[in-house]
Amino acid sequence: MITVTAAEGSTPRKAGAKMLVTADGRTWDTIGGGDIERMVIEHVLNTQPPDTSVVRYTLTDKGVAAGGPDMTCGGTMELLIEPLTANLHLYILGGGHCGIDLSQLAARTGFAVTVIDNRAEWASREKHPAARVICAPYDELEHHVRFAPDCYVVIMTHNHEHDEAATRICLQHETRFLGVIGSKNKARTLKNKLAQVGFTATDIARVTCPVGYEIGSHTPAEIAVSIVAQLIAVRNGQPEPVPSS
Repeated sequence: MITVTAAEGSTPRKAGAKMLVTADGRTWDTIGGGDIERMVIEHVLNTQPPDTSVVRYTLTDKGVAAGGPDMTCGGTMELLIEPLTANLHLYILGGGHCGIDLSQLAARTGFAVTVIDNRAEWASREKHPAARVICAPYDELEHHVRFAPDCYVVIMTHNHEHDEAATRICLQHETRFLGVIGSKNKARTLKNKLAQVGFTATDIARVTCPVGYEIGSHTPAEIAVSIVAQLIAVRNGQPEPVPSS
């Protein structure tokens, strides 16, 4: 959310004007158009600032010479940039027992959750009351997932082949986080198969498998805790925890 917090002199919009910018560059409303709007949109998309910040622009020849917007209205504008992290999208591919606990805990910690499962009995609002639920084949993910640089995906289907197929689709798109549930042995097998079908080492490095922090988890609830902790850490820009010696 971009808000004009101060405007002095001649400016295209006054204090209080707002504009919403999504991760894929779409906008709602305007802070005045022109080069200042172009510059702040580029700033948001390129840096994705994790915290609230303020930028100031001078709309004069002097401001243009200093690298500011190519506008000579004559005034100055101060803009407040607020990341709206509460609506970050988490897609859980697989609505089984672990998916049930994960969907509920992730929703409570600020994610907008969508659960996708190809089994009608598991893709139900009764099992996932805090999520949007879709029953669809996993090979149709591109019709149901809004892939974007701020998109989180956790793959935990009931079948290893489905996990691999879903991972291959997701790797063809941008995501903030891509995790796959499983053991270390499954992780090696999955990454070897991805390499065999042509994914690069850089592509494969995007896959977090096993997903979740190592806390000795066994039950679906404990697994959900380990995964949500990792999602929150990524969301907040925190480094990976150092394993205890």
